Formats: sequence, C-alpha cells, structure tokens
Amino acid sequence: MLTLVQPTAEPITVQRTIRTPTVEIAPGVHMPMVGLGTWLYDSARAKRAVELALSVGYTHVDTALMYGNQKGVGEALSGLNRDSYFLTTKIPGGLNFTETTAAIAQDLEELNVDYIDLLLVHFPATWGGQGGKALRQEEWRAMESFVKNGKIRALGVSHYCQRHTEDILEIATVPIAVNQVQYHVGMGMAGPNATDDKSYYDSSGITYQSFSPLCGPCNSTELINGDLVTKIGAAHGKSGAQVSLKWLVQQGIPIIPKTDSIEHLKLNIDMFDWELTSDEMAALTAATSPPVAGDGPGDPASGDCLVV
Repeated sequence: MLTLVQPTAEPITVQRTIRTPTVEIAPGVHMPMVGLGTWLYDSARAKRAVELALSVGYTHVDTALMYGNQKGVGEALSGLNRDSYFLTTKIPGGLNFTETTAAIAQDLEELNVDYIDLLLVHFPATWGGQGGKALRQEEWRAMESFVKNGKIRALGVSHYCQRHTEDILEIATVPIAVNQVQYHVGMGMAGPNATDDKSYYDSSGITYQSFSPLCGPCNSTELINGDLVTKIGAAHGKSGAQVSLKWLVQQGIPIIPKTDSIEHLKLNIDMFDWELTSDEMAALTAATSPPVAGDGPGDPASGDCLVV
C-alpha cells in the first residue's frame, strides 16, 4: 500500500534522490513501482541512461535480449551491490526448451550478473506469430528451471492475453508474477482487445505493468503536453507527463518510462508525495485519446489477443 500526501500548487521541483515504493510480485520479490525503460537504445545510450537514472535514485532497469543493449546496461550496473537494484529482462517467445536455455544464458552473460530479478517472455509466440500453446508451455518449463537453480527470482510475460496466460497456468509450478503490456491514459475505458484483458489480471493476482506509459509508439505528445494533462498538472505544480504517469501508479500499476534526459528522469520518478483527486482520476480514466498503438482489426486493439 502506498502512502501519498495531498499535493500543493508549487513550482515543479524534485529531490535529487527519491525512495521508490515497491510492489511484491512474488513471495519475497519486491519490484520498484517506477523503473527505467531502454527500448530502442543501443548499448552506449542505454549505459548512459542507466548511469544517469542510478544517480537520481532509480533502482529498477528494464531491458530485453532483442533490444541489443544488455551489455551497456550491464556495464552501467557493474560494481554495484547486486541487491541494490532490480533488473528485468526478456527473452523472445516461441522458443523450445533448448533455445530458451540458450537465450537465458545469453541474458546472464551480456548483463554480467549472477541472477535476474524478473524474466519475461516477450511475446506469446515468435514475432511472426509462430509457436502456439505447446511452445508456450515448453518455454515456461525451461524458464522455471532457472528459478529453481537460483538464476532467476521471478517469472512473467509480456503482451499476453487471458488465453495465453491460461496455457501457462495449466502447467506452471512457478507462478506468473507480471504481465507487461501497453497501457496509458486514453485506454482507461478501452476493451479487452486493447488492454490485453486487463480486468482478468486485476482479479488474478498477476501484477499488470505498463510499458510505453506515455505512448511513445503513438507518434503523439498528447500525454506530455496535451490540454487535459497540462491543465491537471498546473493544479499540482507538475508537468503533463507526470500527470499521465501518476494516473498509472496511483492505481498501483508499475511503470517503466524511457528517457536519457536527467531532467525527465527526475520528473518521472517524482510520483509519491502528491496525489490526483478523484475527479482528476475520473477525467483521465474517461479519456479515449490516445488509443492503444497496435495493429488489431476493428476497434482500437493491440493485436496481441489474436496471436494463436
């Protein structure tokens, strides 16, 4: 449970370091509510972003094998006490047991760590849609073996919908800790094909985590400087982007905004000593723009739930 304080209408200011609340995603595994995303950063840029983030109090970094930047992330984390930060990475979907084992070994080698805090399957199949239920289950079994030998602390998924998750639950001996999906202001009233069955995760005990919380793939800055978020932010002495992020964390949804700007890093983690009013939360929830950035047919849809 987060303890938040009523906001005051003062200029935007941020402490140099901020202690970030955590959510328990698995027994004894506590994930910080705000982390640093690194999608589309090469190793050099990821290293610099992680170094800056650490300098202002971040303790959670999110990367992935397919990002191609794990070596840079690992270099930025090297020399730190391993228990001083939380590390999430991902492996591709649609892998068999041998391929999964090799992918996790590559993660550990590139990051140069003894263990990973949270490992996610990046997609319910290959990016081309191949795999299906049998490979989802085979891949999960291989991932579980790394939990049992102490190399991974918690397992999760990304881009999964209810049907994909139930495939895993049929055989899982290690629980699904997290589903990381696109979710942001503009999607609060969206249906299950847009939110990847959010209501199912809300009632399942699986932590629902937001990537692209400012909708980077939307080709829009509406969640940064749009009228709605800017007006609400002015009442609290906060930026529009902070309002968009606060809407998520105030619901208990962890976020991983991406930036390598020191100013934005400070603002993005300044979430925990102010609070949106119930009317402001309702207005943000009712917003229908920007919709999910995805390729599903019909109403706005991520396309994830169509994966076989």
